[in-house]
Amino acid sequence: MGRTSKRKRKKRQSRFIRNTILSLAAISAYSLYNHSELVGFVNKTTVVEKATEIVPLVPEIIVPKVEASRIDFTKVKSPNVILIDYQTGEIVAEKESTERIFPASLTKIMTVLVALDHVVDFNQKVKMEEAYFEGLYEARASITGFVEDEVTTVGELLYGAILPSGADACLALAYLIAGSEAEFVTLMNEKAAELGLSHTHYTNATGLHDVKNVSSVADIATLTHRALQNPVFYEIFTTLQHEVAPTNINEEGFLMNSTVFNSLLRYPELTGTVIGGKTGFTEQAGLCLASIGQVDGKKYLLITAGAEAIPDFPIDQDRHIEEPIHIQDAENIYRQLMEETNHVSDH
Repeated sequence: MGRTSKRKRKKRQSRFIRNTILSLAAISAYSLYNHSELVGFVNKTTVVEKATEIVPLVPEIIVPKVEASRIDFTKVKSPNVILIDYQTGEIVAEKESTERIFPASLTKIMTVLVALDHVVDFNQKVKMEEAYFEGLYEARASITGFVEDEVTTVGELLYGAILPSGADACLALAYLIAGSEAEFVTLMNEKAAELGLSHTHYTNATGLHDVKNVSSVADIATLTHRALQNPVFYEIFTTLQHEVAPTNINEEGFLMNSTVFNSLLRYPELTGTVIGGKTGFTEQAGLCLASIGQVDGKKYLLITAGAEAIPDFPIDQDRHIEEPIHIQDAENIYRQLMEETNHVSDH
């Protein structure tokens, strides 16, 4: 990346301002940076500096499901679903939640959680080595936006692993912390055992397909539920956009966009309800989604997996591209919660 002209710089700044305004407008019903659980962690720099402080937001153990499901799954196409009450850990509804699945990029939730367990200095410099990119382009893996020999920080890598789902960021963290991806995976499996994830086994840090890299939506709910107790993870998971600081190669930095919020900008039914999330996809895993939502002031955690990925998304009569199935399912489930809340308040 060479030096950009003043005209390009102004264009980039203008585009950033425009995107930020659009994004903030789309989520006007809530604030990404005003979580009551994160008092004292509002500033991202402060979050990174205090990453080792754990805020006990929710119970660590998810309690057994209630007998009667509050959700009608008739039109929910994802074969594996679990919805829990974020505060109590109670399972609100589930469908085939303990069936083993391929977690795809939801694997990166564990990658970041393990990294947060071991990181000491979030401003530590990291040079992006050739090994961090090996095989990713051939596998059509998502990457962060860094290039070989670029120098960034651990904090930027954490954002990169979740927002754009960067496999390169995951590998950089793995090598930094454990010396190799294989050794880092050992730490991931140890953490899975610690959390009681009985359906989960990891073989890589990126979620690229491997028949032995497996989990269940119930396990992913437990994992995400626990990860969100870390204020840094919570901040990253609920961030819409993150501006990466200038580097030795890119003097202006660049913008990371959350894959979840990219969908929200085109799906107004979910704006103001979904406040964070992580997507996943491989051909074998289908479409996966972990999201945290808020309905009438109450928070929920929703995990779906295995949705069919249609190569060319359907186009409606107004020539708008419809959202993929995992986003449609999230809209359906959160809408049912909203309708239930409205019904109760009417009586």
